Amino acid sequence: MTDCLIDWHTNLWLPEHLGEESREEMGSRTGGQMDASPPAHEKLVAGTAEKFVVLALRHNQLGIRVPNDFVTQYCARFPGRAYPFMGIDCTDPMAPRQVEQAVKELGVKGIKLSPVYAGFDPWCDTAMRVYKVAERLKVPLLWHQSAAYAAKSMLEWGNPILLDKIGREFPKLRMIVAHIGQPWTGETVVLLRKHKQIFTDLSARYYRKWQCYNALMLALDYKVTDQILFGSDFPIQTTQQAMDSFRAINDWGPGVAMPKFPSEIIEDIIYRRPIELLWPEG
Repeated sequence: MTDCLIDWHTNLWLPEHLGEESREEMGSRTGGQMDASPPAHEKLVAGTAEKFVVLALRHNQLGIRVPNDFVTQYCARFPGRAYPFMGIDCTDPMAPRQVEQAVKELGVKGIKLSPVYAGFDPWCDTAMRVYKVAERLKVPLLWHQSAAYAAKSMLEWGNPILLDKIGREFPKLRMIVAHIGQPWTGETVVLLRKHKQIFTDLSARYYRKWQCYNALMLALDYKVTDQILFGSDFPIQTTQQAMDSFRAINDWGPGVAMPKFPSEIIEDIIYRRPIELLWPEG
């Protein structure tokens, strides 16, 4: 297997795509507005990673709308390297048709969705029709199926265990659970053990060091580390910052003796998760 650095989770937006309320809330929790503009992404992601996933977003209840064509036009500058994911909101009954159009007309390679941020039941009829279209078109899903910062977000739809039913009903549909499903990291690990077509990424977890370390050790115990992907969640971290943080996961300071997560598995996660895991058809 040829080594290849893939950043499986990056964002691209302009401030107006987030909506005033979301910009203010995100800024208050991150210490300021994060730059996820095309020039910043090109420098800090494309300048480091050999391949990368770029996410559009659509969470209507929060006023977050990163257009699909904005993302696909940017990704067209990096043929063979960039993989655009469309944003979808399953509160919209037209969502299944939007998936069909975006795949066939814009060339999106996957779908980003979040019951937590968009506020929909992941088992609802519209969502199930989206999954059916995605499975037929062979485009994977990337889930924000985890905790959320926004006050209006709906944590009752966030537990990764809710994806078990979807995994059973759509066994050929490949999926990624972002952020190792935090805070439900244990649930994510047992989900991975059960469904080999489901993966998880570590984006935005490395700096939550204790949480990330424990999740990794649990994944090691359950023997599912081969389903873990590297991701930065740019602009939360750059690709390089995420790698540096990941490689420091065992560094607890002098006098602290902790079991070590194997460094060879860290490098394996960073460099040896081929793009064919999500797109085996090429």
